Amino acid sequence: MQEQDQIPRVTVERQVDWLRVQENVNASLKQSLEDRLRTLPLDEARRLRPKLEVELNAIRDRMWEMTKPNLRVNGFNYEEYVETTEPFDEALDRTLWPLNAERVDWVCKVNNLRRKKPDETAGVLEDMEVRRDGLTWAPSEKQEADLKQAIEDAQKEVRAEDHPPPPRYGEVVDTFRKVVDNMSELVEIAPQQLERAERVHQVREEISRLPV
Repeated sequence: MQEQDQIPRVTVERQVDWLRVQENVNASLKQSLEDRLRTLPLDEARRLRPKLEVELNAIRDRMWEMTKPNLRVNGFNYEEYVETTEPFDEALDRTLWPLNAERVDWVCKVNNLRRKKPDETAGVLEDMEVRRDGLTWAPSEKQEADLKQAIEDAQKEVRAEDHPPPPRYGEVVDTFRKVVDNMSELVEIAPQQLERAERVHQVREEISRLPV
């Protein structure tokens, strides 16, 4: 034991690195077994596979057990590191499992809400539309008839003498009449004036074309 402690141990910074080495070696051992079995006849390979897998697993486990006294992980002898961290891993597992179960439960709840809420929301919106339409006031036929009759009665009660003309009403009327008369006269003479202007323009062009 003393000689074994004097042999320098292989140092690994993190356990995950050593576990990755184990995974790679285990995969290589399994691949080597598969390659060997493929060289045998099919029936022979089927017969030998269970026995060879058991023997290979036993050899692999013994090999990894033998590496523990020669390994140091994160400053600890590997066998001590495993003994120290295993209780922590178990406690961590006991904490993680309930959390994982709770996560799964919440995922199920969220999925159920995603399926139900759209229909529930649509139902609420439809109910609100119905309520809004019910609260919107619409007059009945009798109310419409009464309103129409009230308007007609109000119009009949309006008299001209109740609304005297505004100041300078007569002057405004005279001015408007003159404007209308002037516009009528302008409409009558505008074609004549336009024709006369076109003739003057034509004569001017003819004169400009005469030789000097």
